Amino acid sequence: MTAQPGTGSGRDFVTIFKTGSVDRGEYPELADLLLEGRTQLSAETSYLMKFGDESHRSLTPFDVASLHDVPAYPLPQTALDSLPAHVRAELEQNGAIQMVASYDPENHRFEEVDLAWDDQDFLERVTELIAGELSLHEAVDWVVVEEAERYTVAQWAEIRDVTGDAVRSNINAAREKLLASRVASEPRYGAANMQSRVRC
Repeated sequence: MTAQPGTGSGRDFVTIFKTGSVDRGEYPELADLLLEGRTQLSAETSYLMKFGDESHRSLTPFDVASLHDVPAYPLPQTALDSLPAHVRAELEQNGAIQMVASYDPENHRFEEVDLAWDDQDFLERVTELIAGELSLHEAVDWVVVEEAERYTVAQWAEIRDVTGDAVRSNINAAREKLLASRVASEPRYGAANMQSRVRC
């Protein structure tokens, strides 16, 4: 089914990808398609976007990009600028993102944007860590930077508008609490062995 931008009720499942991020040797037809999109006069950025539905959640960004029945649209600069800072950082870092958002086709802006990467698992893990006596900031910083490895300390600090030292402090505090709780729950292991089981 062909999805049009901003036509449908509610939010769309949107895939955005950089036109130069596809290996021509591996995906020759897709690379040609992306090159065509990049050279369109209406292209203001080096990104294209595709609007799909919930069935596309199980596909990677490049799987979606290769779907012939789903048109690709040049991503306007205003649409790129309307993305939250952490979403733009993810796009810049990986060359592609998948998100759920509302799109205003007249003003070329995204609203109500949420990245589509394991939101439920993320929330459950943060909740679990908070129940284990981590603070909210310790839990979020630990999961995002250490466990999910979504951002570096510097990138995440910029997104949160805090210093890198603040993020590192939260991560170190989380590591110490996790280490202490694991040592307490598994007394047969020494502290040295437990340290190797907590990511440094």
